[in-house]
Amino acid sequence: MKILKKIFYGLMFSLLFTSTFAFNIGIAPTGFYTSLDKNETHEIMVTNNTVYPMRIEIDIEKDPGWEKYDMGDMMRIYPKNLTLKPNGSRSVRFAVRGTKDLPEGEYKAKLIFRELPGASKGDVEKMKTESGEDVGIEFELLTEIHIAAYGLKGERKIGAQLTNTEIKKESNGNRKLVANFNLSGNSALAVLGDIEYLDSNRKRIKKEEVKLGITTREPKTKIESDLANIPSGSRFIKVDFKDKSGIRLGSKELPL
Repeated sequence: MKILKKIFYGLMFSLLFTSTFAFNIGIAPTGFYTSLDKNETHEIMVTNNTVYPMRIEIDIEKDPGWEKYDMGDMMRIYPKNLTLKPNGSRSVRFAVRGTKDLPEGEYKAKLIFRELPGASKGDVEKMKTESGEDVGIEFELLTEIHIAAYGLKGERKIGAQLTNTEIKKESNGNRKLVANFNLSGNSALAVLGDIEYLDSNRKRIKKEEVKLGITTREPKTKIESDLANIPSGSRFIKVDFKDKSGIRLGSKELPL
């Protein structure tokens, strides 16, 4: 009987400074913010959440929208490949070295933790081909986790104008808040929203502060955020947008 291996990659994008245990790999912390005015080294702990030995490759890629402000070339990884025992952990160090002539502003790199195919785990499903030949299909779910690393050279300067917002209704019935901005500063926006859900008479049903997302550094950029747990009876939504530093970016009321 021939054995054919089918590999499926489970992909997870994680946010900065949260605890993540996804699929086969655990990552903590899930990202870091570093100074590019001096040399710094950051550590991330990688854990094998399985009962099998695991090999992991660590890489750096440019994040879409940050190509002009990529800091991957300023980083060195030690080690770039790990072998972990079952339920074992090991730290990976990221040495960041900014340059004196680097323009002031915010930079970013995408860190990738990629599980590599390993030895057979014995999960084989038998099947017959059209010719009647017996084959075994081995399925292997591999994890790939993307996390963000940000760096700041000099002072972070916010310059932004809210240009357009909308509620996008998806085919599955979910609603997504979309906000567009024009940037004139030297950093992205880490956008928070003070959200009020209003009834048909515009009476408040619920108010909450929500982390809406992080933009790119492109001059015209946007955030998209799912609206979860919309209170029953809500007909309008009012959002006061602000950066994580507290700078107000604009306000908008939209029908739901």
